[in-house]
Amino acid sequence: ASFHGESGGRARQKKEATMSDEIVHIHGYLHKLTKEGSWQKRWFETNGCFLTYYKSKKMTKLLAALSLPQVGEIKLVESDEADSGLFSITLHQRTYMLKAPTKADAERWVQTLLILKNSPSESQPAATAQKVQPNENADWQKTRPAICCCCQKR
Repeated sequence: ASFHGESGGRARQKKEATMSDEIVHIHGYLHKLTKEGSWQKRWFETNGCFLTYYKSKKMTKLLAALSLPQVGEIKLVESDEADSGLFSITLHQRTYMLKAPTKADAERWVQTLLILKNSPSESQPAATAQKVQPNENADWQKTRPAICCCCQKR
C-alpha cells in the first residue's frame, strides 16, 4: 500500500501495484527542527529508498536527500504535547527531529520510512541492481539521487 500524507492531519491510502512489488510512498508537509532550535515547514516525500525534502510543495528546489538504508534509528518521540506528531531519524552522530500534524500522521511516516529502510534490494536482478554503499560520512545529500538502491527507479 502507498501512503500519501497531506498537511492538516488527513492522509489517504492509495494502492499502486506494479509488476513486481507494491510501491510504498508518502509525502506531505512536516516541520524540521533546525540546528538553531527553530521549526521550518518543509515538503517531504519518499523517492524509492530516499527521503527528500524541498522548501515547498512546488518542489522547485531540492534541499536534501537522505538514503534510508544508511540511517540508524527511525522512531516516534514522546512529548508532553497532546497528539504530538514528533519523530526522529538518526544518522551517525546527528538526530533529525521532525514534526507531523498529528501522532497518527507521525506513526504513518515512521512505518513507511522503516519499510523503505528495510526493503531488500537483493530481490533485484544482478544485472540491474546498483546498491548505495554505506558511507561513514554520509549525511543529507544536496543533490537529487540518480537511482534508488531499493527499487532501481530514477
